[in-house]
Amino acid sequence: MKSFRGKARTPVLPPIASASDKRFLISIEEFIDTEVEKLSDAGQFDAEQQCVIYGQVFDKVIEYCTDYKGLLTSIKKEYDTFIDAIKQGETDATHLRAKLKTLASEPTTLVYHRKRAAELADRIDIINKDSIRIESQLQKLLDEERAKTPPVEETGPPLKPINPSALIPGMTREDSLNIEALIKHQQHLEDRRQTLNADMKTKYVPIQRKQELDIKLSLAVQEKEEAESVNRALMDSYKKKRVIADTILSWSRSDKSVTLYETLGQMMAKEHEIKDDTASSSAFDDLDPSKVLEAESLLEYVERFNELFVSGQYKAAAVSAAHSPRGILRNTETMERFKAVVVTNDEIHPLLWFFEALMETSTAAKHPVNAALTLEGAKCALSYDHIELVVHWVTQQRITFSEALGDVIRDYGEKEPHHKATCLALGQLIYRKCSSLRKAALCMCLQGQIQGAIGYTYQSKRFLLDDYLFLLKECPTAELINGLTKEWNDKPAALSVGQAMLSLLCTDHKEYGFQMLENIYKCGETLEQVILNDVVCTPEGWVEIAEECSNNNYRTMSEKIMSIVISQDGVVEISSKDEDAKIMDHVFM
Repeated sequence: MKSFRGKARTPVLPPIASASDKRFLISIEEFIDTEVEKLSDAGQFDAEQQCVIYGQVFDKVIEYCTDYKGLLTSIKKEYDTFIDAIKQGETDATHLRAKLKTLASEPTTLVYHRKRAAELADRIDIINKDSIRIESQLQKLLDEERAKTPPVEETGPPLKPINPSALIPGMTREDSLNIEALIKHQQHLEDRRQTLNADMKTKYVPIQRKQELDIKLSLAVQEKEEAESVNRALMDSYKKKRVIADTILSWSRSDKSVTLYETLGQMMAKEHEIKDDTASSSAFDDLDPSKVLEAESLLEYVERFNELFVSGQYKAAAVSAAHSPRGILRNTETMERFKAVVVTNDEIHPLLWFFEALMETSTAAKHPVNAALTLEGAKCALSYDHIELVVHWVTQQRITFSEALGDVIRDYGEKEPHHKATCLALGQLIYRKCSSLRKAALCMCLQGQIQGAIGYTYQSKRFLLDDYLFLLKECPTAELINGLTKEWNDKPAALSVGQAMLSLLCTDHKEYGFQMLENIYKCGETLEQVILNDVVCTPEGWVEIAEECSNNNYRTMSEKIMSIVISQDGVVEISSKDEDAKIMDHVFM
């Protein structure tokens, strides 16, 4: 033992690794194999990805070896710096190669640009020479034409001198040298001249006519002011006489302790304190010309609307009809007039202007547009694909909600799939407003809100059996079928399984019913419990369901249903207990 003192002891065997170290090493190896396999399957395994994997492994080793954490972190940092430097070098090399390639191609590009500039310069010279030649020929032709035409004496104001070489207004230089374009432009000017001549006869009147109308208007205004002053004087005189007559009548019915003269004096003293004499004003209503003036103003308003409509100013006419007093033009008759207008395909139809003005002024009119006009307005807007107008009208509640309106919007969503979500949301809102519960729930189902629709049907408390069957036929999804045939928040199911199956057998979606029965059948005794607890569907109904299952290649399920129905018949006959008999009463009803 003494001979070994002072010498370093070398372990004969390697240190025994602990169990935790073994587990860690195994997990590291599994992690490396898993990541390499994933990247290899995806075809993304390369040197960079391999470096990333082993970098992650290095991080895990650093976290595990707490005693050497500082040293290992420094080593990893140096490796990361070296790798980043290599990547940056590759990036710089790529940029330098691209820049070198660009510099090498610059001389060739410059030669091409110079050659193209010379070609364009030659072409410009040719065009300028052709322009000078054509202008000289035109000038020669104009001189010859001017020499042949005799001079015409000017009777009107002197015209501005025309430069023959100047461009024709509304035409380019190329078109002015084209005979076909010149003929077309001449025809356009002829049409415009004829239009102006026609407008001069129909749309314009001489200035003297305006002066005459101004004189008549001033005279009418003056007569109106004089009549109003006379009317006010007569009303004041009538009020005074009525007060005096009432005072004399009341004095004659009194005890006459006060003389009539004193009574009239007191009345005259209090006259200035009277602010509102309702009796005298109501008595004078029959003589008040305001009602007559109102009728005349309404007639003038309608005549003004007719003038705008006949002259083709449909937009102004639509606004005028929407703002009509007492809403005399906010009706279907006015709508029919706008609908009868014929326009070209690329023009906005005046009917759409009418509905826009009608909806925008519905708030000012203090009442929404009625149901008939609302329906026609929605149809008109959707026919021109203006769904945004309908959304605005519905959300601002400027219309009268109806079930027909919801149907129109929903049908549009079926024709235009990219607007289907918007139309279903609008339809749901409209159906709720007009208490069409089944269609509101259907819109929710079509939007995928199955659970929300089921909750809505239970909360409304007005859903009937026909409503549930309507939902099942229109939107037969597995989620809806399961929701309607199971309890909901401790409330009984809306439909029995037999009811749901018989309803689906009448549609093209019977496959959903067979899937539901298959799911129940896989649960063993559950199908028997379903048939036993179904107090709505009769045995004949289940026999019909079994026959349909057999006809659609679900023979095992058909045999199971028939065996359950037949066996339950036997149980009822043998059983002597009243409770057991009551369970199967519905089978023999």
